Amino acid sequence: MTSSTRNVSGLLTRTASEYPARTAIVFGGDRISYAELDAASNRVANLLTERGIRPGEKVALSCANIPQFTTIYFGILKAGAVVVPLNVLLKAREIAYHLNDSDATAYFAFEGSPELPIGREAWSAFQAADPAAHFFLIGSGASMDGVTTDQIAVAIPSRSASPLAPS
Repeated sequence: MTSSTRNVSGLLTRTASEYPARTAIVFGGDRISYAELDAASNRVANLLTERGIRPGEKVALSCANIPQFTTIYFGILKAGAVVVPLNVLLKAREIAYHLNDSDATAYFAFEGSPELPIGREAWSAFQAADPAAHFFLIGSGASMDGVTTDQIAVAIPSRSASPLAPS
C-alpha cells in the first residue's frame, strides 16, 4: 500500500485512527465503523498491489450506491491508483469503450440483479477490452451463468462473509 497522504484516502486513515468506533456508513440496518471501512479498503489496496497494479494505473469501478463502492473506491486510492467510475447503466459496448479509453488495468463491477445485470455487461466488456487484466466481481457470482469462478475474482460478497475473498 502506498502513502495515502496525498489523496482523500488519507482522510479515512486519519479518521479511523482518531475515531475508530464512529459510524462511517449506514446502509439499511448495517452500520460500518471507520475502523472497519479502513481495514476493508486496506484489503482492497493490498489485493490490487498483489495483482501488480502500480501507482498511477487506472482501475475502473461500476457499482451501485452500496457500502462496497466506498470500500473499493478508497482501496483503489490507497493503492495509489486512479479511480475510473463508470455509470451502472452502461452497456457492454460503452463499458469496453471506457475501459480502453482510460487504459484501465483492473475493473471492479457490482453483480447487479436480473433487472440491472451490471456484472454480466461488465464481464462482456472486460473480455473485449484491451488493457484490462484483472476483473473483480462484487457479489456472489450467482447471476453470472456461463462464467466459471476461475475466470473472475469474487470480491466482497456480503457483510456476513469475508470482506474480501478473491477466488
